Amino acid sequence: MIQNKNKQIIETSVADSNDVRKLTNWEEVKKGKYLTLSTTKYQNYELKLLKLEGTIPTNYEKVASYFFENLDGQKNSREMCEQLKVIEQIDADTQVLLFKTKGKFVVSSREMLGIQHRRKVTPNEYLITRGHLDEHPAAPKDADTVRAEGKIYSIFITKESENSTKLQAFMLMDPKGSIPIMVFNLMIEEQLTGFELDVNNILSK
Repeated sequence: MIQNKNKQIIETSVADSNDVRKLTNWEEVKKGKYLTLSTTKYQNYELKLLKLEGTIPTNYEKVASYFFENLDGQKNSREMCEQLKVIEQIDADTQVLLFKTKGKFVVSSREMLGIQHRRKVTPNEYLITRGHLDEHPAAPKDADTVRAEGKIYSIFITKESENSTKLQAFMLMDPKGSIPIMVFNLMIEEQLTGFELDVNNILSK
């Protein structure tokens, strides 16, 4: 059963996802085989909001299943990801995740707690969100790791045809500390690399 606090986190994440989807002032950064990476300044956050958008030549149910259920595949697609695991299963479409990155150059390791929720918003579209959670008894704070805050994490997965799926993903993190621009630029390109590898994983099944 989803508690009231968790329901509020989920509904806020859904509303924020719909808001960022309406933004139009994107700056293209890089194109991959399937997806295009863009960024934009969002509100007063230091780091930019990221968008990954493109078409995947497979069924949308398969894409939605991968991004909600296959955490090991997503972890292995991201060089900087040290952990991505479920620490509490709330219901079939809701779970608490722990995400932890490796340190890089002068940037220390970060971790984030989030409530991941899958929702079928129309007969032809899924929305997967991760709303920030401050704490959880299964994930006590580590003195050697900075606990960052995931501000936006959403993936819209839309059926275009039986074997064509539109994907739009939006991500924004408050790192709770400064990150040099050179390192941030590497981090955002790694997001494109990770999602492209996710697409390869999906298509190989």
